[in-house]
Amino acid sequence: MLRYRFIPHTADVRFLAYGDSIGQMLENSLLAMFDTQADIRSVERDVKKGKISSKTIEVRESASSERDLLWYLLQRVLSELDAIGAYGYGVEDIKVKKSEKGFGVSANIRYVEEEVKYSRIYVKGVSGYTLEVKKIGGRYRASVVVDI
Repeated sequence: MLRYRFIPHTADVRFLAYGDSIGQMLENSLLAMFDTQADIRSVERDVKKGKISSKTIEVRESASSERDLLWYLLQRVLSELDAIGAYGYGVEDIKVKKSEKGFGVSANIRYVEEEVKYSRIYVKGVSGYTLEVKKIGGRYRASVVVDI
C-alpha cells in the first residue's frame, strides 16, 4: 500500500498521504513530513544498528474536524521536535477518538537528535491554506503543503 508520495510544487513541498483510517492517514502524513526534513530510512537503519540512540515523546491534539486535526497535529509535532533539535522518523501507538465535540489524537513520536548527515530540508510550518482531507473510495487522502 502506498503510504505517501511527493507532488511537484512551485516553491514549497507538497505530499499526498493515504490511509484506510484517519489514524493511518495521520501517521503517514507525519512520516511524509519527517521524510521531507531528514533521510528517515537512514535514521531508522542507524538506530537498529545501535549507531545512534532514539527517544520518544507523546503528543496529543484535538480539533473539531479531521482537516484541523491533521493541521494541528503536524504543527504540534513540528514545533515539539524543533524546540529540542530533533528529527522525527517514526510513529507508534497512534489513537484517534471521535466524540460529539470532534476528534482527538495521541501518538508516540520516535526521534533522534539532529545530525547534518541525515538533513534534507528545513520545514518552517504547515500551510493551512491548501490543506485538505478527503475520503475517496473508502480510503483517506490528505493533501499537505509544508513551508520550507
